Amino acid sequence: MNTSTEPTGPNGRVGELLQRITQDVKTIARDEVELVREELKESARNASIDAVIAILGAMVGLIGMGMLCATAVVALAPVIPALWLRLLLMSLIYLVSGGAVATAFGVKLKHDAVPRLGVARYESKRTVAGIQETLVQKEHSSHA
Repeated sequence: MNTSTEPTGPNGRVGELLQRITQDVKTIARDEVELVREELKESARNASIDAVIAILGAMVGLIGMGMLCATAVVALAPVIPALWLRLLLMSLIYLVSGGAVATAFGVKLKHDAVPRLGVARYESKRTVAGIQETLVQKEHSSHA
């Protein structure tokens, strides 16, 4: 009769422990994937909200710039008699201003579209380190 507390078969304590560790690792991996998925959703949501705000702001700004341009064309009549030259001058100012605004918002949207995975990366590293530490402790306790 075997009175040893050390299991020898696959149904022993070591087998059960390995099964539990495997299940725990699967659960942890699933949770980590879910965390990354949620962070990607949040990043996409923030980028889309910023894009909508930028588009609405650009539309209002465009209307304001058009009105300002028309006012400037009329106001420049005593200085520049040719209507075509006043319109050309204001069109160039309009194009440069629009390009600068579009570039600034493009840079901001590009920066906001990058997912922030710092928390997920940190948690994954901690999880792996914890699993390794647990396995090392179990290995040392089984040799003792």
